[in-house]
Amino acid sequence: MLMAKGLSTLLVAFIVLITFPVWIGLLAGGFGLIVGLFGAIFGVIAAVFGVIFGIIGAIIEAIFGGIFSGSWPDAHIHFPRIHMNGYAWAALIIVVALVISNRKKSE
Repeated sequence: MLMAKGLSTLLVAFIVLITFPVWIGLLAGGFGLIVGLFGAIFGVIAAVFGVIFGIIGAIIEAIFGGIFSGSWPDAHIHFPRIHMNGYAWAALIIVVALVISNRKKSE
């Protein structure tokens, strides 16, 4: 009986010794899966922020593109000539008219 008990202990120790690399591999794989899922979550959050800032930038670009004619890279003001479309000139005239009318009211 003592011999059988010692043999079963040796058999269990041998099985543990042989399968130990498999256990480490399974634990490492599970850890990698969990870390990968956290990375995916952070990636999705960063993508959502990128989309939000991209939409805000597109709205701002559309506004300035409409005012200064054309897309933003082509909308630089070149001196001595100023290249602006009708919307920009109308906005400039309205601002000048408001400034002049406020000066007359304050006098």
